[in-house]
Amino acid sequence: MTRAKAGRRRQRGTIDRLPSGALRVRVYGGQDPVSGKRNTLVEVIEPGPRQEARAEAARTRLLNAVDEQRSPRTSATLDQLLDRYLETLDVAATTHRAYTRYLELHVRPFLGRTKAGAVGAEALDSLYAELRRCRDHCSGSAKRVDHRTPREHECDDRCRPHRCRPLAPATIRHIHFVLNGAYSRGVRWPGCPSTRSSSSRRPRSRRRTRSRRRRVRRRGC
Repeated sequence: MTRAKAGRRRQRGTIDRLPSGALRVRVYGGQDPVSGKRNTLVEVIEPGPRQEARAEAARTRLLNAVDEQRSPRTSATLDQLLDRYLETLDVAATTHRAYTRYLELHVRPFLGRTKAGAVGAEALDSLYAELRRCRDHCSGSAKRVDHRTPREHECDDRCRPHRCRPLAPATIRHIHFVLNGAYSRGVRWPGCPSTRSSSSRRPRSRRRTRSRRRRVRRRGC
C-alpha cells in the first residue's frame, strides 16, 4: 500500500459527488447521548466555481465543530451547571421543586453526565423528541405494563399494557427555559460556551400553532 492511499484512508470525513453534480460532505459526529444513534453531519455543496475547495472548507469546518464538542474547554458536566443554576434561581418554592423534578426525571438521566460544552443543538433536539415520544421514556417494548402501584401487588384490570404519552408541551417549555437559563448563567464559567439551548428550536405548543393558522385563514391570507 502506498503512502498516498494510506493517507486517504486515515482522512476523516468523506466527500461524495451526487448525480446532480453537487458534492456531499459527511463527517461522523459521534453517538447521540439520548437515542444512542449515530450522528452524521452533512453539508451539500452545489456546483459552481471552486466547488472542490468549498467542499474541503466545509469538511474542515464540520470536523472543527465535532472536535470542539468532543474536547470542550471546560470539564464541568451539565449536572454541575444545573446544580449551580438552581442554587441561584429566584422563583417560588413550588416552582423550584417542579423544575428540580423535571430535570431529575427528563434531563439528568440522558445528559447529566455529559460535559456542558459537549451538549449541542442536536442533543437537545433529540432530547425534546424523546420528551414528545413518551413521558416514561420506555424502551418501546410491547410487553411493558403500567401497574397501578409501584409496591408489590396482584395485577388486576387496573394494570394495563403501557401506552406512550408525550410530556405536556408546557412542561417541555419549562425544561427549555431552565436549560437556557443555566447556559446563560454558565457563560461566567471559564471555557463554558454561550447558551446551547438557544441554538435549538424552542418547543412550540400545538395549540398556539393551530390558533395562528385559524387567524390566518380568517384574515383571508
